[in-house]
Amino acid sequence: MTRVAFLLWPDTFEDWYAPLGISREDYLGTYDGEGMIMLARTLVQAGLDVHLVHGTLGAAQAAVQVPSGATAHFVATTVAYRALRSAAWGHRWWERTQPLFRAAPVASTLSLRLVRYLRDLEPDVVVVQDYETPRYDVAAPLLRAAGLRVVGMDTGASARPSSAPWKRWTRGLAAQLLAVHEQEAQRLRSLGHARVSVWPVPVRTDVLVPGDRAAARAELGIGEDERLVFAAARLHPVKNLSLLGDACRAAGATLVIAGEGAERQRLERAADVRLLGWQGAERLARWYAAADVAALSSRTEGQPIAVLEAFACGRSVVATAVGGVAELVRNGETGWLVPPGDVAALAAALDAALANRETADAYGRAGRELVLTRHSPTAVAAAFTGL
Repeated sequence: MTRVAFLLWPDTFEDWYAPLGISREDYLGTYDGEGMIMLARTLVQAGLDVHLVHGTLGAAQAAVQVPSGATAHFVATTVAYRALRSAAWGHRWWERTQPLFRAAPVASTLSLRLVRYLRDLEPDVVVVQDYETPRYDVAAPLLRAAGLRVVGMDTGASARPSSAPWKRWTRGLAAQLLAVHEQEAQRLRSLGHARVSVWPVPVRTDVLVPGDRAAARAELGIGEDERLVFAAARLHPVKNLSLLGDACRAAGATLVIAGEGAERQRLERAADVRLLGWQGAERLARWYAAADVAALSSRTEGQPIAVLEAFACGRSVVATAVGGVAELVRNGETGWLVPPGDVAALAAALDAALANRETADAYGRAGRELVLTRHSPTAVAAAFTGL
């Protein structure tokens, strides 16, 4: 059986998931709210032995991540990382000291404990998340020196590619680079990297399915004639959700957002924005069914899972043309594309989608066909087996 280990970032589990309200217990028992978990589930179902490796501020542990069936590993982070974290945060001078935290990826990854742990797993390949980050630059040479085969995988960091002079060398240590969309793959090839493929993000097409709008609205307490825009997104400035709220207001629509994050308090102040918190796949499917259209207003993106989930549920998408979005949202075919940061263009596109449900729903059906062809678990498993 092929054994694949994913070395995940950010630098500790707690630093990433705690602000989202997700404990380790939640993560192991019920959490399925991101592309990496869905990818792990897909590969496990295809017969691979999958391991998800996190740094942690807490106790070391290995346990099954139940929704995916993969084994999650929590490896104690370094003393250097803990010291840096204490120096940068948690005191009254944090605004002055937070630039120190830029060294966090190096402090956490320059770890003999982590390298030994991965070596002892005896994986056929270690997939390091986001080859444009400093963390990859540290991990790749260490893992290669330990005799491990490395693959560099992009999950969105390519939106801000590194200009470090050593980057071509560290990327070149990978047996393969997995880009998140074709535009990024072409950039890598233009830089001289020959072993580049695009990895398809998987979607749970067994649960995320089209539903009856009237029935979903009756269940969720939404009026039949209400203009409803739905977004599934982390509540973070990069998602530009305040701009989406302004655009929905201009289009006379209610905005419902599923997600959690640091911007919750600010978004709560908008009376016509409804925040649901994190939602499981079954609940997301009901909200997509109830919506007129789904929306994405991000400043940067890789291959956004929210767009694919909307398509799986048969909903068209209004989105900003960033990253790989244009490879999914095609004007006049699966949705509407607008420039990032342009509230007037976003409002106009939302108004066009809301004005004609028949057209919007036809775009949504075309989006579902795209997902079934390339992003279903079966299609993704076949693609990764080939890679």
